[in-house]
Amino acid sequence: MKTKTESATIGEPERNQLKACAMTIGRSLQSLVQVLLALIIASAALATEQSAPESHGQLGFDKLLLVERHPVESTHPYTFFYMDYRQGGGLCIYDLKTRELTRLVDSTDGEILSADLDYDAKRIVFAWRRGRFDRHEKAPFRPGTHAYVHVYTVGVDGRDLRQLTTGDDFNYDPCWLPDGGIAFISTRVDQWVYCNSGPVGVLHRMDADGSNVVRLSANVLNDFTPSVAADGRILYTRWEYVDKSPLAIQSLWKIRPDGTNLELVFGNRVLSPATFIEAQQIPGTSQLLCTMTGHVKPIRGATGVIDPNRGVNAQAAIQNLTPEVDVRPVDFPDGDLFYGPYESPYPLDDQTYLVSKDGNLLVRDYAGRQEQILLERRGELGYYSARPLRARSRPPRPTSVLPPTDEAGDWAAVYIQDVYNGLEPYVKRGDVKRICVVEEKPRDALSRQRRCKFGVMNVTVSCGATYATRVVWGFADVADDGSAYFQVPAEKPVFFLALDDQGRAVQRMRSYTHLMPGEVQGCIGCHATRNPLPPSQDLAASVFRGQPQSLDLPPWDAPIGFNYEAIVQPVLDAHCVQCHEGEDADAGVRLTGQRTQFFSESYDTLAIGHEPAPPHRFVGKNALVENPYTNWISGFHGVEDNILEIEPRQWGSPRSKLADLVLSGHPDKDGKKRVDLSREEKQRIITWIDLNVPFYGSFTQAVDDMHKTVDSSS
Repeated sequence: MKTKTESATIGEPERNQLKACAMTIGRSLQSLVQVLLALIIASAALATEQSAPESHGQLGFDKLLLVERHPVESTHPYTFFYMDYRQGGGLCIYDLKTRELTRLVDSTDGEILSADLDYDAKRIVFAWRRGRFDRHEKAPFRPGTHAYVHVYTVGVDGRDLRQLTTGDDFNYDPCWLPDGGIAFISTRVDQWVYCNSGPVGVLHRMDADGSNVVRLSANVLNDFTPSVAADGRILYTRWEYVDKSPLAIQSLWKIRPDGTNLELVFGNRVLSPATFIEAQQIPGTSQLLCTMTGHVKPIRGATGVIDPNRGVNAQAAIQNLTPEVDVRPVDFPDGDLFYGPYESPYPLDDQTYLVSKDGNLLVRDYAGRQEQILLERRGELGYYSARPLRARSRPPRPTSVLPPTDEAGDWAAVYIQDVYNGLEPYVKRGDVKRICVVEEKPRDALSRQRRCKFGVMNVTVSCGATYATRVVWGFADVADDGSAYFQVPAEKPVFFLALDDQGRAVQRMRSYTHLMPGEVQGCIGCHATRNPLPPSQDLAASVFRGQPQSLDLPPWDAPIGFNYEAIVQPVLDAHCVQCHEGEDADAGVRLTGQRTQFFSESYDTLAIGHEPAPPHRFVGKNALVENPYTNWISGFHGVEDNILEIEPRQWGSPRSKLADLVLSGHPDKDGKKRVDLSREEKQRIITWIDLNVPFYGSFTQAVDDMHKTVDSSS
């Protein structure tokens, strides 16, 4: 008889049988896990990359137009069209049913940058760079030797290839217009960016056969990536630096196809991101799909939706569709550096959009719940500028109201309904007496010198204040009711200063507009957006009484580049130098015109201060060297957020001791005037301050004197 212990003991045969059974079960479980894993992976793949025959029906089209090329690793958005030239790829049609990729145009010996499909889905316009050249060649380029980008068209069947632009210029970013013409960017303007030797490309248009080229933009820096909005106007990106720090502001604008009615859309006082680019209006909405990126990166970043109705600089207007890319708040002081993998977004409808991610073509929804890979990159070649191969509705064709070219002349006109709309309560009614019209000049001269002492710009115009040379075209009167109606030079980038009865700028535009010959453009006030309705629908009767006022010439009698030595120094010579020269100068203040290492003795005193600017170009707030005489907007790094300070009388002559001295006659301790300047002489000095203290009157002059402004320590 067995004990309980003995009855529980397992014999060796049973033990081996159980072990074999466990091993069999283990292997079965392992196989089951492997099967389950495979099913999970397959399900995930199906969730993100459905088969093309299933997906094409959902999307509503069968084929896609694509550009196949290498990713462009440019240093900035404005170097995209001439840097990192790598040949290969082509212009392609991708069939979603068969997954066949057909090259309409082979670019083995070139690089196609972008493309657009016409409204009837019959012809394609594209930017093509051909020929062999150094991938890393930098500007300036030698005419006749470089592989320039030109605009071409071709049928969707690959036939009838035509080259529309020629010459030693870059012509790129083309898009079809509702009237059958083509908008594009071109460097034929012979301008250069401020901070290096890159060429500037601005917005143009031409007929479909390449004839009748018209410049639409008077920008002094680059325009980018035009498209057509639902109202038929051209939506594009514009880069500018009007009294702004080196933080680039590359914001969204609209303009009519005849170059009239320029209007800000979004982002002219947004610090982060630095660049809104590749914008397309989302069908059926007022929202814009775009790429958001930095300034010192390629045209890749986050994908965003902008709703300008929520504010033209508002954080609430921005929706980041790719939250894995960190887009900092609009007031973050450095929006230059962030980066992401997305580019070439294109809205299919108000639910879904196409976008390229590291060269892979995706379709996504705006809610961020669904993503599908339509086409994976093949090696180094990715897919960009995707467009459904289908006809689309043609936007309206805005009718031009410009007079015939032979009647238009060289002038346009601006009316202001009420200059105090936007100034109150900081400026009292009756304080504004005149408007000063100023042109921002493009950089039209090259220098191979680098590392200027004052800021990051390649050509030094001032001590780290204005980057550009400027022309005062003259002054217009403001009526008692705040209205004004005056001429401005056409096809020039101009901005306005609102002046008080002493000639001081109580408010300044830190942006510019431009008008076509014969155009009349209006605004409802000073620093007021044109988006909301004006307070009164009835324009003041005085606005349109008679013809627009001709500008009163400045005291120096001609609209010329503002040259400190020619315009300001003669006033100092006549009234100040007798007490302020040499070792015995009053209070140690020397005001002679004797040239110094960088500028002149009086300029160093009145603009820079008693101590020179720090030797390094990235000096941050140390650039403000406590100059006791003039208040100017710094162009150094580290003070980018001053663009957010927009209250009247924040800058320039209203806050400058020099202006107080000039207007008061520089009284002695007993209150007796030491000097008695004429109104015109006072205006010379005050205007110089309000132009943000330029020294040179032209870029050519600045380049000729470059040896005086190059930091020898760099």
